[in-house]
Amino acid sequence: MKHKVLAALGALISTVGIAVASAVPAAAKPLEHDHFVDSGSEIAQVADPEFCAGVVDFPVLHEWNAEGQFLFVHHGDGFAYGGGPTRATDMWTNTLNGETLTVTRVGQGRDHKITDNGDGTLTLEFANSGVQKVYGPDGELLFMDTGLFRAEVLIDHGGTPSDPTDDEFIKFLGETAVHGQMDTLERDFCEDLVSYIG
Repeated sequence: MKHKVLAALGALISTVGIAVASAVPAAAKPLEHDHFVDSGSEIAQVADPEFCAGVVDFPVLHEWNAEGQFLFVHHGDGFAYGGGPTRATDMWTNTLNGETLTVTRVGQGRDHKITDNGDGTLTLEFANSGVQKVYGPDGELLFMDTGLFRAEVLIDHGGTPSDPTDDEFIKFLGETAVHGQMDTLERDFCEDLVSYIG
């Protein structure tokens, strides 16, 4: 499992945008602005049995906290584009020894390009700029990613390509561009968990 260079931030922006849009009444103004907070915890292998399978042999507690703002605007092409600033922290703890790897992200995300695939889905390319830092158990900065990251997600538009209130996230399609200092780009996240908190 590769580190997702600022990808979590982008996926969060896009997914939260869908959630915010879903909460907006159909007769709402074409411009929406909202604030979000998301936090929680889970044992990673319980939430996803494939998490680092065959690499990490200890239970990993994943705790997260994210907050930001989200703005939706209708563009001339009829699609609703979203974006806004986000701040997030993920902590990955080996429950057997209490050692933690911490990932912080601060950035600005926005929907960059939306394509109607003609089959009931949209391909949404999002762009993020910001900083992601990875800290070891002793608080030492291990890696830093800073710059611009673009990736695509697939969305079911619910039969209404220009109305995001019924959209559903389908899957992450992958990176389309990465520019800047990206220390984690070629690193394997699962191997890093073993190296630093195993």
